[in-house]
Amino acid sequence: MGSRRKSIAVIAGGALGCGLIVGFAPFVRYQAEKAAAGYGASLAIEQVRPTWHGVSLRGVDVRLRGAPSIAIRLDEVAVALGFSGRRVAMRGGTVSAIGPQEAILHELETWRAGQTPGRTGVVPSEGGGSTDLEGLKLVWTDRTDVPRESLSATGVHLARAEGRTSIFAQEAMLSLGRAAFSVREGRLVLAREQARYQVSELSAAAIDAEVTLPEVEPEPQVAPERGGSTRPAQIKRAAEPVERDDTGQNRGLAVREALLRAARMIDLALGEGAKVDVAGVTARLKRRTDMLNLGPGSLAVRREAGSLVVELSPGEAAISTAGSDAQQALTFRLRVPINDAKETPQEIVADVHGGPIWLSTLGVHEGDMGLFDVARTSIVSRARVVLSADGQTLGVDGEGRLKNLSLRSAALADEPIAGLDLAWRAKANGKLDGSKIVAEDAEIDLGALRLIARGEYEQAGASHRVRGSFEVPLSACQSMLDSAPKGVVAKLHGMRLAGSFGIEGKLRFDTANLDRTFSLDWGISNTCRVTEMPPELSVDRFKRAFRRLVYGPGGQRVEIESGPGTAEWVPYEDISRFMEVAVLTTEDGGFHRHHGFDEEAIKNSIRENLRKRRFVRGASTVSMQLAKNLYLERTKSVARKLQETLLTMYLEQELTKEQIMELYLNVVEFGPLVYGIGAAARHYFNASAAQLSLGQALYIASILPNPSVQHFDATGEVTPAWSEYLRKLMQIARRRNRISDEELEKGLQETVVRGSPAPHLAPRQPAGDGGEAIEDRPEEQGGAWTAP
Repeated sequence: MGSRRKSIAVIAGGALGCGLIVGFAPFVRYQAEKAAAGYGASLAIEQVRPTWHGVSLRGVDVRLRGAPSIAIRLDEVAVALGFSGRRVAMRGGTVSAIGPQEAILHELETWRAGQTPGRTGVVPSEGGGSTDLEGLKLVWTDRTDVPRESLSATGVHLARAEGRTSIFAQEAMLSLGRAAFSVREGRLVLAREQARYQVSELSAAAIDAEVTLPEVEPEPQVAPERGGSTRPAQIKRAAEPVERDDTGQNRGLAVREALLRAARMIDLALGEGAKVDVAGVTARLKRRTDMLNLGPGSLAVRREAGSLVVELSPGEAAISTAGSDAQQALTFRLRVPINDAKETPQEIVADVHGGPIWLSTLGVHEGDMGLFDVARTSIVSRARVVLSADGQTLGVDGEGRLKNLSLRSAALADEPIAGLDLAWRAKANGKLDGSKIVAEDAEIDLGALRLIARGEYEQAGASHRVRGSFEVPLSACQSMLDSAPKGVVAKLHGMRLAGSFGIEGKLRFDTANLDRTFSLDWGISNTCRVTEMPPELSVDRFKRAFRRLVYGPGGQRVEIESGPGTAEWVPYEDISRFMEVAVLTTEDGGFHRHHGFDEEAIKNSIRENLRKRRFVRGASTVSMQLAKNLYLERTKSVARKLQETLLTMYLEQELTKEQIMELYLNVVEFGPLVYGIGAAARHYFNASAAQLSLGQALYIASILPNPSVQHFDATGEVTPAWSEYLRKLMQIARRRNRISDEELEKGLQETVVRGSPAPHLAPRQPAGDGGEAIEDRPEEQGGAWTAP
């Protein structure tokens, strides 16, 4: 009997055990799904296994109600029960999301709003316990095809216990449009205070940022007219500039509000005594192939007198490691108000203070943005930028210095520029919508060369108004030349100057009525004179045969021989007088009046460029063009313009006007590998330079801006449109008393024919009204011309 009861108990116990085993998994799933529902989520569990201390869930898929774009896959969730409460450990898995930031955030808000009251977020139950997560991967992209924004984090660990949550990521990468950030060994500690979590600690082993700067759209290439010239208007003009709309009126306020929101969110997230201190912050700024590296530095965030203060100190660690007394850290400090108390200043203030510090200590690499020798270049800055309380005005007040700056820049010079000492100071303020800028005081010093400017700019609708003054204080010419880095005046090595130079002027205009309001006046004190010139630059070498490099049709450099006695050289007295008439009519009307620089042409050039809002007219004289042809490359740079100025002064000092004109006509380009008036007369008209008629001379001069473009039709005659242009030039030459009535009458009967030494004569054709301003360029040109 006892044996029978024992058997029945065993069978019953076995049945009960089997029942428990069979019902265990559904029961766990039910409880897990019930708990998840309280958090606004649903679960799908692949496997449920009992453990000695609790239960293990494998292959857990989590979906948040109201957030369909977010998917959570957990490899394993282990739940253990103990005396200290429930312990949850999650190992491995991925949290992924696809969609724009705004959409994802909206879905999360929808999820939070749909949770069971009292179960908001991940706040643990009052019963205690802990939650650990390790090996998680986070992935987010704004779209599946060619994402512009993304986030990925690997090796994510989370530990939660006793009201504190610690989050650690081995590596995280965030990409937001032009900016990308990577964080290594980032650690975030959250403390539960007043039913919500706040940041207690934030740190990282390294943070790296890379920002791609926006491309600057190039201005449409429209070649300028030369100074003092009479040119037909461009046939293919660049598009007129589009007026700036008023959408930027509140740009400053938007920036201020964004900074305030970010600061207050950070303040809300920070707990009392929170510590935010990140070492190893590096950054890279990129534009096309150029790059600027900065860091590593340290980043700190703290509260201070009703404001949030963010400090970035690049180079500080490097200085302390080197133990250098010669350097001081450079610190960027941003102060943003976080409350509206009257005693708290409401401006947003940024300060950049510190130095001297080497660029290499700041993290700048050799070659960054064309910089080199960065270990010897130091920077000092004492500057403050203030965004007003209303977000409308930005003020700048400060000074700085760069010492031993060395760089390569095609825009500045063909040669590397080394040892540049540049200082600046400025006190200015302006509306952030660009409607008004006031410079109370601005100065740039380059050794003995100082430029001081004051003034204001104002925009009213489509009108731009400027009123200001500028000054270059009187200084010795040689001291100013010595102040220029050798790369800027590379061609002038060995030149010595005497005398002094200074300029003081005023500029005023309103683009709504330039003809009435434009005023540019200056007073120049200039006694500069060349006292010594190296033999390779001396004008004496041009009084006999000399060799020089010119450009072939494909832009290749070709060496040719020029100068008196060579085959192509034509003395001044053997050149048709019409050739000089033509050059003075088309290129430099004030040639015999100025000393190399036509002040009136300069003023007219500035006015016309302002009128067109682009560079359409230069102020180059024959003497300046000669200096370029004799000494300089075709490249356009600040250095070339400076050297051209000094060489023009030298040519005007050493040569007569007749000698300058003779040299010019014998070296200037008139076509592909056609250099000099002798070669041009033979190439175009099978004639000598002495035989050129008025029409032929004007044609040759008219193609100087772009000698590669010709204006002959299939019969060899100059096209009708260009012939009409030449007749207008003849009228102008007569009005300037450069030709007689008889010469004008004969010229108007000319039909210029390529290959014909004598032009064809016909009855006089009607010409235009002969006005000085020629508005219509002949249509067969087909493109804008470019100055050589």
